[in-house]
Amino acid sequence: MNLSNHVNFEISGTSQIFAIIGDPIAHSASPAFWNAAFRFCDLDAAYVPFRVCRADLAEAINGLKALGICGCNVTAPHKQAVAEFCDLLHSPADSLKTVNCIKICEDGHIEGWNTDATGCLRLIEKTGRPKAGLVMGSGGAAAAAIWALQKSGARVFQIARSCSDAIDSNQADGIKRLAWNEKNFAYAIQESDIIINATPLGWHKDDFVAELKEFLSKSKFYVDFNYAPASRLLETARNNGCTVMDGRELLLEQGVEAFSLLTGLPAPEEVMRRCIFGR
Repeated sequence: MNLSNHVNFEISGTSQIFAIIGDPIAHSASPAFWNAAFRFCDLDAAYVPFRVCRADLAEAINGLKALGICGCNVTAPHKQAVAEFCDLLHSPADSLKTVNCIKICEDGHIEGWNTDATGCLRLIEKTGRPKAGLVMGSGGAAAAAIWALQKSGARVFQIARSCSDAIDSNQADGIKRLAWNEKNFAYAIQESDIIINATPLGWHKDDFVAELKEFLSKSKFYVDFNYAPASRLLETARNNGCTVMDGRELLLEQGVEAFSLLTGLPAPEEVMRRCIFGR
C-alpha cells in the first residue's frame, strides 16, 4: 500500500477540523496517521496539533468550541483536567475522571472518552489473562492502565514516587500501592506477569530505571506507553528477554477507537498502522 496517496491533501472552506492538544506536542505521531486515515476514507477533514500549556487550558477549550473544532485528542498534561470541561463522560472516563478524546457537539456540549483505558485493555488481552500486573506511575495514563488490569481480572501493584508504603499500600480499591524503591520493585515485578510503564520515563534516550534491569525476566510482558522504540527502558526489557510492546501499539489501539467515535466511520486500521510503524 502506497501511503503517499493518503497523506497529501488540501483543506477547503468546508473541511472538518480535528485536533490534538498537549504540552509538549511536537513529538506527536497522531496528525500523520489521522490525516492519512481521512484521505483513505475520502473525508474532507484535517487534523492539527496545538501546544497548550496548563494555564491556558480553559481558554483553549473555549477556543476549540468557538472555532468549530469537531473533536480533539488530549495528551499530557491535560488528561485529568479536561474531564472537568466535559458535559458527558462515557465509561470508563466517568469513573477515572481522565479523558483523552473529546467530541464537541454542535450545541457546544462536550463528550469525553478514555480510549487509552479501553485500548490498554485490548493490549492486555493480547498477552493472555495476567494474574497480576505492575503499573509504574500515578497520572492519567497510570489510571487507564490500572483500570484495564482490573477489568482483565488481574491483581494490581502500583509503584510511583507519590506513593507511600505506610499510607497507600492497602487501599479499599484493591490496588497495592508501593513507594518507588528497589525492595518494592523486586517484590512487585516478581509477583506480576505484566509490567506497564505509564511514566514519562523513556521519552529521553538516557532515561533509565535500574530496578527494571535487575529484576525483569524473560517470563514477563513489558508494556511502555511511550512510543520511543530506541529508549533504554525498552532496550533493557528486550535484553532481559521480555516480550515487549512499546507505546505505538497503544497509540494505534486508542487511535482506531477514537477515529470511529469522532467520525462515526470504521477506522482504516491498516493505513493507520503503516503510518505509525513505517511499514
